[in-house]
Formats: sequence, C-alpha cells, structure tokens
Amino acid sequence: MHDAAASGPPQLRFVPARCRYTQSPLLTESPNAKTVVAGLFCKSRGLTCKSSPTPDEISSQQDGAADSTTENGASDAELVTPPAIDSSPSLARRSVSHSSPADTIQSSAGLSAAGDLSLEQQSSGSAAVVHQGLVRQNSDGLDQPSYGVSPPVPILSNGPLHTLEDNFNRTAHSMGPSAEQDTYLLDAFRCLIISENDEIDANIIQVYPGGPSADDRPVHFLLLENENPDFTNEAKQSASDGTERLVWPYGERLIRLYFKHVHPIYPVVTKGRFLAQYKSNRMKIPASLRGAIYGLACVFWDRDPTIKEACPFQQHQCIDHAHEALRREHENPTLFSLQAGLLLHHITPPDVDSVETPSMWTMTAQTTACAQTIGLHQDPTRWSIEDWEKRVRKKLWWAVYAADCWSAICHGNPPHISPTTFSTLPPDMDDIRADETVPEDLRYLVEPEDAVFQASVGARFLQFINLTIVLRDVLDCAFQVRPNPSTLADRTMQLVMMRDKFNDWHSLLPQCLALGPERGPDTISNCPLHLTYYATQALLYRGLMYPATRVAKANPESNLRKWFVSALTEFRGFVDFFNSITEEDLRGFWCRHARSQFILCGNFLIYLFLLASDQTHIAAAYQLLQEFHQSLKRLGETSHKPGRLLIRPARLRLDSFFRQAATILRGSEASVI
Repeated sequence: MHDAAASGPPQLRFVPARCRYTQSPLLTESPNAKTVVAGLFCKSRGLTCKSSPTPDEISSQQDGAADSTTENGASDAELVTPPAIDSSPSLARRSVSHSSPADTIQSSAGLSAAGDLSLEQQSSGSAAVVHQGLVRQNSDGLDQPSYGVSPPVPILSNGPLHTLEDNFNRTAHSMGPSAEQDTYLLDAFRCLIISENDEIDANIIQVYPGGPSADDRPVHFLLLENENPDFTNEAKQSASDGTERLVWPYGERLIRLYFKHVHPIYPVVTKGRFLAQYKSNRMKIPASLRGAIYGLACVFWDRDPTIKEACPFQQHQCIDHAHEALRREHENPTLFSLQAGLLLHHITPPDVDSVETPSMWTMTAQTTACAQTIGLHQDPTRWSIEDWEKRVRKKLWWAVYAADCWSAICHGNPPHISPTTFSTLPPDMDDIRADETVPEDLRYLVEPEDAVFQASVGARFLQFINLTIVLRDVLDCAFQVRPNPSTLADRTMQLVMMRDKFNDWHSLLPQCLALGPERGPDTISNCPLHLTYYATQALLYRGLMYPATRVAKANPESNLRKWFVSALTEFRGFVDFFNSITEEDLRGFWCRHARSQFILCGNFLIYLFLLASDQTHIAAAYQLLQEFHQSLKRLGETSHKPGRLLIRPARLRLDSFFRQAATILRGSEASVI
C-alpha cells in the first residue's frame, strides 16, 4: 500500500461537489461521451460504475432528459447551463453540501459518479484518466473537444448576464493574467474556495470566455465573501453613525446641493443608483461616499435660499469620517467606495498650503489600486454583465485615469497608470447618460433641472477626458524619467502633430461649453474645463521648447527660439480667460487639481518672460505677467474662502516673483537660483 502510494501522484482528496468544470453541449448528446471519464475511473478502481447507463437507461434518458437529475440533485440542464450569479441573501454563507448553479463552476455527471473517492492512492495510469477529464487537451490537431471542456464560443447577446456589483455580502475582485491561476486553466477548470467549516469563502466567475487570439484571454473575477474582524466593522459603523449625526437633519438638502453644484462638473456618482439606495436605506451606502458627498455639498450651504441658519459643521468633520470609513472599505472595494475615493480628492484645501500636499498623490495611488482591484482597467464591452455596469465601469475608469494624470502634475511625478496596463475604451455620451435620469419617486431629492440628463454635463466630462488624453501623450513624449529612446527631433515632430490637433479644440468645441460674454450657470461650470485646456497647452509648449537653457536662448535655431513666438501669442488666450473670471465663477465647483493648473499657467508666463530674447518679446511677456498678477489680486479679495484658496498658490508665486525678480536678475542673490 505504501509502495503504491509512493509511485502514484501527489496526495490529493478530490471532492467533486466543491470543484466543477464547464462541459460542452456536445457532451450532453451522447451518454457514452458524458460518462466515459467516470467509467474509466471506476474501472481503474475495480468498482462497478453506476453512472454508465444501460441501453434501456440511455433510451429513457433521451426521452426525459429535461427531468433527469444527478445524485447530487442537479438537473442535466443545470449541468450545461453557463455560470450565473445568485445574489440572494441566502447565499451569504453557503455550506458546500448545498450545491447550486450559483456556485458558478458547473459539475459533470461523470465526476459526480466519482463522488467521494480519494485520489490519494491512485496509480499514474488512473491519474492520467482523471486528468484527461479535467484539463483542456490538444487532440493532435483535431477539432474534437476534450471531455469536460467547452470549445471557445462567442458571447451571445441573449446569454446569461452577471453582476459584479449587486451580490449580497460579496465583492468581485479582478483576477488578472498573473493571478493565482492561469486564465486558460480557469476557463476549463475552477474550484470554489472552501473554509475549514465546509463553507464557501470565495467563488470564481467567468465574465468573458476569451477570443480567437491567444492574447484575448478569458476574464475571471473572484467573488469573495465579505468577512472582516469585529474591530473593522465597528470602525465602519462608528464612521457611518458619526456622519449621519453630524449632518442631521440636513442630509437630503446636502444631497440636493451636491447634485446641483458638484455633479454637473464632475459626474462620477451613479446618480440613479445612489438616490434609490438613499431613499431605501441610506445606511447601506458606504459611509465614505455619504461623507464625501455631504462634505463637498456643505461648501454650497449658502446657495440654498431655504436654509437660514449657518452650517452646523465643518467640512473636515465629514471628510474625517469618510476617510476613516474608506480605509476599512478598501477591504471590500465596490463602485460606491471607488466613487468616494474620487470625490475625496476634491475637498477644500487647508489655508496653510502653498504647494499641493503629498497626501493627494498618495490618495490617487490608493484610488488607482482600488479601481484595478475591481477590474475597471479591463474593457468590459464583451463581458456578460449588465449594460449599465459596463457603462459605469468605463466612465469611472477614465475618471481614475484623469485623476492619476492631473495628480501626477502637482509634483512632476510619473503617473501610476501606464499605457500597457489597461484596455478600457474611452466613454461616449451614452456611457455618461446612463443612470442620469432620475425616476419620478426620487425627484424630491434633486432640483427639477437636475432630474433629467443634461447634454452639457456629458459633453463637459468627455472633453475633460479628451484633454487628459492629450496631456498624457505630452507626458509620455516629453516628460519621462527615463528619456524616450527616440531623438529630440523625433519627439519634437510628435509634439508638433499633437499641437496641430490641439489648436482645433476651440473651433470644435460644442456651443454649450463655450465661454461667452454672458455668464450663466452653464458658463460658470465651463470655466474649469477651459483652465484644463490652458494647463495642457503650457506643458505642450514646454515640451516643444525643450531644453530651456542659456545656450538654447542664444541659438536662433533652437526649439526654444523657434516656438517662442507661437507660445507667447497663443498663451495670450489664457490671460484673457483669467481676466474674464469673476468672483461668482470662483464660487462654482473647481476640482482640486485646478490649483496646480493655475500654478502651471502662472509659472509658464514667468517662463516666457525669463526666456524672451529681444526687447519686443520681453515687453509682451511682461505685459501678460502684469495682467495676470492684477487679476489674481482682484480675485484674491473675494470673501468666498474656497475661491481664495483656489488661487492662493498661484498668487503667492507671482507675488514672490515680483518681489524678488529684480534682485535675482541683477545677480546679488544668485545663490537663490
């Protein structure tokens, strides 16, 4: 007995009720094919195979296949039905003795016959027989599929749909190419993860079977039971209760303010789903998202004419609760918690910061990791999930992508997301429109004009993403830590092509996004988008004019001299834009990266002034600097604190420049340079 065990395969206890694999529909047509693995297995053990039907049984099975069941209670229809997710509460903790199609990984009748047999003492020959039924095999060039393995098939539009989001007490984690098991192996064979108490801890589901190309891999998610230590649950509950106590009884008013002032500029919250859950049971919405929304909305407290009293709390109190909750919620990330992470980037900065705090950059890393954990970096277009979920996933991924790019600019860091690490296609208008129209029974939570989708909201967000894509192209071409292997001339040519496309932006801009002389609500909402354009333009010209050295300044053939006049002429547009900004514009919602964008633009004006090589250009650059400085002073006198803090870093830099420039340029303070 010991000798046989020693010569056989490694010890393994095979329990087929726990491990299941997909089966080709072809196998259901032939009882012999369906049970061949089990028959050979039993024969190798010297057992009578009860799964191999007699001729009479074959006939009866063909007549009543729809009603037949296996020993474990699963019907033949269940055995060949593609995986599906059952999100009913009864599945929160399921013992493996209760088999269900919701277990996702389907069982075969052949393996059911093997039942509780152990493989611990099988000979190598018997192991090979069983192995044949478990793993995809090449048939020496034949197209006949191996037993127990489905051939690749395209996703049908009428196939079963999963959800990765609405599963009771479970969250879906992406299983990428380097995950714990090979994606093609999981396509053929995948197991539930069973705890010591014979309960299902995790399940593997397939949302895409892969395509004809070897690199078009199957896509799987780990559907994980949400189990956390008591202290984690207590901390989340404390943050949730603290948030609601803080804002009571103004919660609904804050929701209304958020969707009126913040959402039109930054539409990352799934409006319909959020409002439906808020009405049903707000406490089921992650505390991080509720806290972030309340915190961003309270900035606009004085914009609600129905509220006479002062806001009873400070923004940082809500945000502190949100951060406390989010830290724990990252154990089980969802689309809601990701939305919270995105919103928390845009809180009002403290009044002591003259540079952006590094915590904004580290928070972006956290948000990016959360998005990748739930698989937003993979294009969901061909997945077997609900259409709304595909659209939301695309929109949120590109919101994360934009946050990553613009947060990187704050300190000149390389973005966390590289071009080869995602496949998600950019969103379109239909993706932004999804879930924006509010049902009648929820409209009391929003203003009337915010209850229906506004095309300007979608167009604004799409243009923001388009500008971010241009920005990223500029960063990848001209601002890499490891220099681009192409020559400087080649990089310049790439940037010239980007500039040609970039210069058409204003002429191709939808009318609803233009900045006209008359300032309305939509016009105010468009100001941040135009600032994004000019910040991208500043970096594009810095790339074109590289390197900004004294040698280049003295050389008429240098890139610096070649592009200087164009940069000076075109950046006149930024100064005109900034001169047109009013105090009322500053009272609108501006994303947090707008501070860095103002810094970029102001410093580019200084750049142009210091690098001008003749008196005409020096005078023109100085004129732009003066106008910008005067507008900063004018707007800096606003009584609106968030507006003052928005432009404060740029104003401090211009103030410092005008105070010190003359001395520095004379050389007496050369050590400062």
